[in-house]
Amino acid sequence: MDGDGNVSIQVLRDVAVPLRDGTVTRAEVWLPEGGGPHPAILTRTIVPVDGPPTLQPLMDQRLATSRGYAVVLQEVRGRGSSEGDFEPFVNEAADGADSIAWIAEQDWCDGRVVMTGASVLGAAQWLAASASPPALRAIAPTISSDELAEGWSLTGGVPEHGFLSTWSAVTLAPLGERWLDATERALDDLAGLERIAPWISDWYGPADSDYWAALSVSSRRDQVEVPVFAAGGWYDIFLAGTLASFARSRDPRDRLVIGPWGHDPFLSWLIGDVNAGIDGAGLGRLFPWSLDFYDAVIAGREPDAPRVRAYVMNARRWLALDAWPPPAASSSTVALATASFDVDPGDPVPSRGGRGFTPGLPDAGWGVRDQRPTAARADVVEAASTTLEQATLLAGPVTAHLRTSADGDGACLWTATLCHEQADGALHNLCDGVATAAADGGEVELSLGHVCVALPAGARLVLLVAGSSFPRWPRPQRARTQSLREGGRLELTVAPYELLDSAAPTKG
Repeated sequence: MDGDGNVSIQVLRDVAVPLRDGTVTRAEVWLPEGGGPHPAILTRTIVPVDGPPTLQPLMDQRLATSRGYAVVLQEVRGRGSSEGDFEPFVNEAADGADSIAWIAEQDWCDGRVVMTGASVLGAAQWLAASASPPALRAIAPTISSDELAEGWSLTGGVPEHGFLSTWSAVTLAPLGERWLDATERALDDLAGLERIAPWISDWYGPADSDYWAALSVSSRRDQVEVPVFAAGGWYDIFLAGTLASFARSRDPRDRLVIGPWGHDPFLSWLIGDVNAGIDGAGLGRLFPWSLDFYDAVIAGREPDAPRVRAYVMNARRWLALDAWPPPAASSSTVALATASFDVDPGDPVPSRGGRGFTPGLPDAGWGVRDQRPTAARADVVEAASTTLEQATLLAGPVTAHLRTSADGDGACLWTATLCHEQADGALHNLCDGVATAAADGGEVELSLGHVCVALPAGARLVLLVAGSSFPRWPRPQRARTQSLREGGRLELTVAPYELLDSAAPTKG
């Protein structure tokens, strides 16, 4: 560091990182000049380290080196210039542990390694941590999860069809075989997709399959021996997985941040049709928070940050909490109406925003979108409507308990979306969910996930129910009539509105 406080940086390119089976991966290493060795931050990425920072915008090498960290950007096996064959997830535990051990032995590293990265780069952290590498000190997975079945590939046991198919077609398949000019083909040609992405057949399998069991970190959390700084978004496809992974927390140093974001690598405050407030921007905020977390862990002290930071939609404020949901929250119930509607596999209800993700398509699949076109369809019913008598803070899970029946046999799909009606009549989606049920009826518990939103007195909430939402979830198997029977209910989680009085207001 010179007299003006500037830090010189040394960049090592095309660094060979060997793995236990002899495979050589490649990395780029950023070092603060002089004064080493340093603790190291590792990002294991599926995209070339010298390409656009699509999946690694949360890594700010200049800031990290100015804080005294070495930075390692490593291309996983079979990607970029690294040797080997790429298959999503299956090598990440062993390869991650090998990479951490190699970094710890370098003369520029002081033997302590932490990890960062978003989405699949977050999954790489969880899997590496599950191998209990001795040099690892902390991980910071963003918009990710410790479970790759339910909460990642499946929601309510239903495959996240739009995400799994398009992600495989435009990102994971070999470069020369990707369907970049016709990504929509992936939605209806799974047989063709499997030829370039053979893992698809396993991904659409049940959550309790041997394939998913081998990749599950949630089932072996006792092997994750380091604290976790987890971050998610209210409109992220992996939100349920992020919250479930935090609920499995065993370390008092663990921290959780939930912002307004969708599955957006830049964590924008612009969420579909809504400006959620500049104070909700993740880029420029989240990585410094993670650096503070690393500093505390490496120093052997408790992180100074609140255990939970939760951004309040509509209020443009961050709540500082000891737990999620807020401990003082309670349940409120709304009765559901009876109704029937027809389901047509040839004309399914179009997915519109929410917590989806369809890379490679013009609509990325996430965010707030006006649901009036959906509500106007004959195959969508308004199952509940309630007007709030007082200002309300919804903070926690939303669950629809449906009493159902359908004609024919076999399982049928049920989808639900909770909306907040705006002054101009627009229906802004707050959360959504899916489940399957046998045609002969019964009660279906349909989780719509968690929300954190401030609503004024007089606000009207609307629950829309249908039998499809394509392409987010698969097309229905057959035409049929589905019915909501008497006795259904919607459960909301309500926190004291006074929590907002102590929340940090927006600075923008």
